[in-house]
Order: sequence, then C-alpha cells, then structure tokens
Amino acid sequence: MADIKTEPVGISVNSGTFRGSVYSQLVGVTVSDVDITLEFVYVNPRDKKVGEVVSRVTLPRLAGKGLADTILNTMVQHEAKKGTSKN
Repeated sequence: MADIKTEPVGISVNSGTFRGSVYSQLVGVTVSDVDITLEFVYVNPRDKKVGEVVSRVTLPRLAGKGLADTILNTMVQHEAKKGTSKN
C-alpha cells in the first residue's frame, strides 16, 4: 500500500491552554501497521520497583515519525545554542 501524502490542515492552537501536566522518567513505544502508542511512566523515587502509566498517547505513524524528527532536531538546536553536544 502506497503512502498517501496530504497537505497540512491549517489548525490554530491556543498555546495558553492545556489539559494538565505530568512528569515522566520513562516512555514505552508500541508500533503497529497503523499507529504508534506512547506510554509515559512515572517511577516514584521512594519505590523504584513500581512505575505508573501517567499518560498514553496514540497517534498515526506519520505523525509519530514527525514527532520523533521534531524532538531530535529541537535537541540538536538547543545543544548548539548551549555549546553542548551529547549523543
């Protein structure tokens, strides 16, 4: 099956709004033929044996690839500004 390319939809995002914020030290990634699921896990420092899934996000594979690329590129830009480069 060939990838179908579409033009981005003009979406306006109100950056002053959010549904909440959580802290996570780990992320699990599951990939299927259709989508990618990210499970963000918080591990309490007092009980390092048990983690708690604090958020689960499922997105289309193409959006997941774009997210991965954006994270890497943003980190490279940040490190270049700071003069640090860590692999």
